[in-house]
Amino acid sequence: MEMKFCWLASFILIVISSCNEKGKSKQPASPQEVKLDAVAVPQKSMSYSAQDSVALLKLTKDLYKWNQTGNNDDFFSPLQKETTDTVYAGLDMNLHKQKLEAIKRSGLFTETFISNYNKIALLIDANMKDGTLQWIIGELPPFGNGANPWCNCQDVPDDFLTKLYIMHLQAEDKGIFYNWGDGSGGTPYNIKAVKENNQWKINYMEGFDYDSFVRGIQEQIGFTGKWQNDMVVLNIGESSLAFEYHGQCVYFYPVKKISDTEFEMIWARDMDCKFDNGTRETFGLKKVPQIGKPFAKFVLKDKTLYAEYYYKEWVEKYTQQVQDHVFTIKYVRK
Repeated sequence: MEMKFCWLASFILIVISSCNEKGKSKQPASPQEVKLDAVAVPQKSMSYSAQDSVALLKLTKDLYKWNQTGNNDDFFSPLQKETTDTVYAGLDMNLHKQKLEAIKRSGLFTETFISNYNKIALLIDANMKDGTLQWIIGELPPFGNGANPWCNCQDVPDDFLTKLYIMHLQAEDKGIFYNWGDGSGGTPYNIKAVKENNQWKINYMEGFDYDSFVRGIQEQIGFTGKWQNDMVVLNIGESSLAFEYHGQCVYFYPVKKISDTEFEMIWARDMDCKFDNGTRETFGLKKVPQIGKPFAKFVLKDKTLYAEYYYKEWVEKYTQQVQDHVFTIKYVRK
């Protein structure tokens, strides 16, 4: 048990009564990550016990045992109305209802989680039906990060459950926020559990964060996000644009926003690259891109990003003599 000792100058006196709540200094909680049979043991000053930690480990393992059974690892199934369609019409709401029932029957999730899961599906379906999201048949969905939201992973190892452990437990808002890992070196996955009818249940999973889905859909509407042609990827934010040639070569340019669908790219020399992309060349021209001046105007129309270059002759020379398919007229969303 943790005790506080009050020292007097001439002798030692243990004064139990003086070590009350008023005398305690509040320190920020910093749970230690301790592995004990794959359980992170919380500090005794926290408002939950080691038994709770054991229960949460079991809940997490039960979650993924269920998830790996049958089709429980699927999510948000699309609907193809006609065999000749190239774009899904929306989500298959019949399959979605079956999924909701499977989630409820598992007994692992709170009503809040189930409601949130349904809310995300309705959001995706509505945006697919009005054309904001286009899910091309045979391709990855236009939402999420390309990974399975149940684990933020591509494939689960065969011995995954034997290596799973939980860590970084934090008591908050009538529940416990924590994350799990499996020793593979991947990014920990965040979960929150609360007690319903005296039983720990999953209340939140980071792969099903509603706000993240909203932000992803909003990126489909405006010019921000990733765009590409045959050579480069344009990673566009509200105030900057990154020309990504590949993982080891990126050139950065400021952005001047005109509207949600228009912006100007400002010329610059900022880069993180092991080779010269040739943009310093003048090709003997008098009119060449100037640092700090607008280089091009980009306009989003019909889900395509169109570029109007202010130095057309320079762009033509660059395309002919240095590298084609860099400064193109059209870019499509990646």
